Amino acid sequence: MPARAPFMASRAGGATAAPGRRPAHAGFTLIELMTAVVVLAIVAFAAAPSFSSMLAQQRVRGAALDLSSSLLLARSEAVKRNATVSVAATGTAWTGGWTVAAGAETVRSFGAYQGLSIVASGGNTLSVGNDGRLTGGALTFQVAPSTGASNASTVCVQISATGRVASSTGACT
Repeated sequence: MPARAPFMASRAGGATAAPGRRPAHAGFTLIELMTAVVVLAIVAFAAAPSFSSMLAQQRVRGAALDLSSSLLLARSEAVKRNATVSVAATGTAWTGGWTVAAGAETVRSFGAYQGLSIVASGGNTLSVGNDGRLTGGALTFQVAPSTGASNASTVCVQISATGRVASSTGACT
């Protein structure tokens, strides 16, 4: 009797297992899958501390950008309306949010910021005159994380007496 080949061609042209043999299956074994999950968990666990400091840093940058854009909005609205526009903290602190208002009309409100400290150099309200200049002197806002994220940077938002808004990384000087 002639020896049979281990694989025979099927009618569809593919290979089939010889009689008595199990066909080969493509895929992963349970051990391979568990090994991949363990490696992925170790990598995720190692990345978690740097991810939390990145989140804190992005939260600081986002709040500083919102503050800068609201100051620019106040200046723009004051010139456009030929009236005084104010930016006032909601509640007792800037971290509770703020409102840009032209007289009794609210132009835009910004919500509260959790986990941040926003400290203004002068009070909880500033006003921009119809010429785009501050009615008082220049102000600075220091935006920083309020708790334990020591790697997160501090951002200083400055508005000059002429109404120019600038932000820089680091504490206000």
